[in-house]
Amino acid sequence: MIKSIGSLKNFGIFSNHSNSGAKDFGRLNLFYGWNGSGKSTLSSLFRSIENRSLVNKFPEAEFSIEVDDGVPINQNNINTTNLNVYTFNAEFIEENISWNSLVKSILLVDKEKIDERKKLEELKKNQEADIGAYEKENVAIGQLTDTVSKFGTASAKRMKTSLQAIDTTDNYYLNYNKTKFQQCISNNVDQTKNDSSLLNERDIVELTNVAKPNKKSLITVNIQTINNETFSKAHARLSDLLVTSVVSQSIKRLISNDDIKSWVETGLELHKKHDSSTCEFCGSEILQNRIAALEGHFNDEYKSFKSRLQSAVDWLAKQYLQDIPLPLVTELYDEFKVEYQEACSKLSSSVTAVNEEIQLWQKTLEKKVANPLDTNLSVEVISESSSVAFTAASTAIKTVIDKHNHKSQNFQEETAKAKKTLEVHFATAEVKEFGYHEKQLDITNRTEKNKELNQIVATRRNEIQAIEDSLSNEGVGAEKFNESLHKFLGRSELTLKFNQVQKGYEIIRNDSHKVNGRLSEGEKTAIAFVYFITKLKENDNRLEDTIVVVDDPVSSFDSNHLFHSYSFLRSNCDKAKQLFVLTHNFTYFKLIRDWFEGVNRNRRRKIPPKDPAALFYTIEATTAIPRQSTFKDSDQSLINYNSEYHYIFSRLFKYKDSQALSRDDAFLTANLARKLLESFFSFKFPKHRNDIAQLMSCGLNGCVNTDEAVKEKIYRFINKYSHSVVIEVNEDSSENLVGESQNVIGDIFTWIEEVDGIHFNEMVSIVS
Repeated sequence: MIKSIGSLKNFGIFSNHSNSGAKDFGRLNLFYGWNGSGKSTLSSLFRSIENRSLVNKFPEAEFSIEVDDGVPINQNNINTTNLNVYTFNAEFIEENISWNSLVKSILLVDKEKIDERKKLEELKKNQEADIGAYEKENVAIGQLTDTVSKFGTASAKRMKTSLQAIDTTDNYYLNYNKTKFQQCISNNVDQTKNDSSLLNERDIVELTNVAKPNKKSLITVNIQTINNETFSKAHARLSDLLVTSVVSQSIKRLISNDDIKSWVETGLELHKKHDSSTCEFCGSEILQNRIAALEGHFNDEYKSFKSRLQSAVDWLAKQYLQDIPLPLVTELYDEFKVEYQEACSKLSSSVTAVNEEIQLWQKTLEKKVANPLDTNLSVEVISESSSVAFTAASTAIKTVIDKHNHKSQNFQEETAKAKKTLEVHFATAEVKEFGYHEKQLDITNRTEKNKELNQIVATRRNEIQAIEDSLSNEGVGAEKFNESLHKFLGRSELTLKFNQVQKGYEIIRNDSHKVNGRLSEGEKTAIAFVYFITKLKENDNRLEDTIVVVDDPVSSFDSNHLFHSYSFLRSNCDKAKQLFVLTHNFTYFKLIRDWFEGVNRNRRRKIPPKDPAALFYTIEATTAIPRQSTFKDSDQSLINYNSEYHYIFSRLFKYKDSQALSRDDAFLTANLARKLLESFFSFKFPKHRNDIAQLMSCGLNGCVNTDEAVKEKIYRFINKYSHSVVIEVNEDSSENLVGESQNVIGDIFTWIEEVDGIHFNEMVSIVS
């Protein structure tokens, strides 16, 4: 059931209602309010619950309706409510009845088709459960989809920041958004599902450098290489020289002492050159046999071999690897600098290693030169690892230079590729942390299942409709309606007749003529109200499960039907799950009030006593502009007294002794005062009931305390502030009203007491 209307804002005259002055609703609820106070507006709120949609004329309305299942109904979730509400008001009449043509059909269920009815009930039960499940799952899917959407927005924002740090000139990344992020995921589904596209910190730094928009020039470099075959042949030749000797008349002393050999060899050449016959060192005569012995040692073959050795020395000296000029590391792109420096370092190391091995060859060869007759010398082959390292380092340098040049020649393509790789990396990181693919799969699977459930609901809806069509009978609807209408009106001249072609009822008078709008207001109200009550039973609707709202089923034009309307409502809606009745007619209010109070009395007599099932409220509007309405618990006088006169007397009597009146209360007293005096004097002087001035003049007869001046003050007060046709421009007007109200109210009650003291005392006794 509906517990309360906790708040109601921007809903017509209910601009800011709160439930502070009203108890929670009961099973039976009666609202009393004068015309224009907001009854119809309040009934529109109930009808919006019935239709599960907002009222179009109040697009900015906000409300909170408490229900007993704990989930408040508001403007955002009203379409999900499952309350079974039927509302009778002007909107219902307008939607269902055209006084110039048709009344919509009523589908009452044929009671004889028991098996089909049972099947229909089971189908409806299942349908309600499935619709609830579908709507609940639809909301859950929507929430999950919203979460994924928000993730896309947040991720795109984070990626935009990261990608802009790389390149602030690329408009694609400067304007990166959720659409581009989702497109990236769609284009790289497989990569974003695994770790293959995730980069380590070093890769990120390298690609960030690659992506920078700083283009560099091409680099040219000549790379030296080692011909291993040349070194291999050189090793063979050198080894051959080292083990080669010459035929000579060897002098042991010279063979054993390279330094003496070299000294003697040089000395022999000098003596020949200077044609010396004595030793230039000691001055002794050089014997010819000694000269012959030395020349035998240093013969022509020896000299030729030594010349070969010297040539080998000269050639070997030219085989040292030289440092070649390489590009500065600053000339390369940042991402290649580390690799380039490493390759240069390895090249330098390999050059040193190769040169050291060449130097070993040279030293060995120098020993051979010093002593050509020594055959015990040998050298190792130049290490393959050294030459391989040199070649690898040279190749690495060339590779880095080639990559640098490739990037320069394809700069836009390469930077774009790097940025795209980084984009996929960042997207994958976001996707994996959020579980994007898992959630998307969940949304897809759940959406598909919910579509299947919706299809089941749609198919079952057709099945339900088919069974309802077979069980429903518009003729039965017309029969039940006519029976009720004739009882309501007390005559049978108006009937409904079903039109098969137009699928609605025609209103017929005296079984012959369509009325075509020619109906009294009383007849219209009767037809509309009886039609509503009959519709309550449509399609086997259970009244015990229905919240019924009735807004003024009587009007000032059909007071003859007050009791018909009351009895018809009571006999048909007494068992409603919850009933709300709103009226401006005090007589009708009393009829409904006495019915409801009877229910409360029976509950109070229970042992133990039960809380009241019926509650009473008044709808009140301020007189200030713009007017605002609220509803609150009704004054006890409205429940206890049997006329509107009692109620007005009670309200005004309370104002008489108030210490201070608010501006709203002061305006209200003027209206109440006029109505009270009109009612009192109309009863006392019925011949002048249509002229308030004449009534008040008659009321002065025999009065002492109330004279012409007092009467004139009262008359001007109620005319000025109650029925004035002049717009006040005096800024002191409302202040005058507040100041005058209590004095005038006192004068009014003094006058009533003076005219009819017995009546006055009786009324004071009642209201006190």
